[in-house]
Amino acid sequence: MGQNRRKAGAVDLSVLIMALLFAVCVALFVLTSGDKLSHLFKPLFVFLRMASIVGIIGIPIFFIGESIPRAWYDYRRFPFKCCAWERNGLIYEKLGVRWLKTHSIDMSRIMPKAFPKQNTMSRDKAHLERLVQEMCNAELVHWVLVLLSPVFWLLIEGWYGVAISIGYALSNLGDIIIQRYNRPRIVMIIKRIEACENC
Repeated sequence: MGQNRRKAGAVDLSVLIMALLFAVCVALFVLTSGDKLSHLFKPLFVFLRMASIVGIIGIPIFFIGESIPRAWYDYRRFPFKCCAWERNGLIYEKLGVRWLKTHSIDMSRIMPKAFPKQNTMSRDKAHLERLVQEMCNAELVHWVLVLLSPVFWLLIEGWYGVAISIGYALSNLGDIIIQRYNRPRIVMIIKRIEACENC
């Protein structure tokens, strides 16, 4: 009982921290919108502006993604279904997906309430199906962030805004590649389990 209470408290604390971080990002965005911080070293000013925008768009999108019912996702249909040219994700190995995987952030380590995506060794069919749904959700969230990447171009002047927009889009595309690389492997395990159940 005590352990469950501590776990619930950890979830509440992590949400509170994210909410406070969002508030800080909004305040920082307001400060960098005027001339109050314009005296700062330009790269530092741009970094603070960028960080505020990342938090303002990233935190709400994450929570919206977490609120979407996982039953809505079907990995067998577009846009989550693996295309023939992807060769069950093998094409992404040429794009350095293994390096991307070692440098990606698993939000479940920050948010205990989030479903962990690193545990791919389980052979429980229900767990693996949920894992695939979580991968679909993660891909959708990152696609939304890719579509929002021009915001940096609009809100940060000069070539800084262009460079940050491109970098932000590419970083989220990297996370999409990871999901599309991992998901076919989990799906194959699910199919093997189903084949064994039908034996």
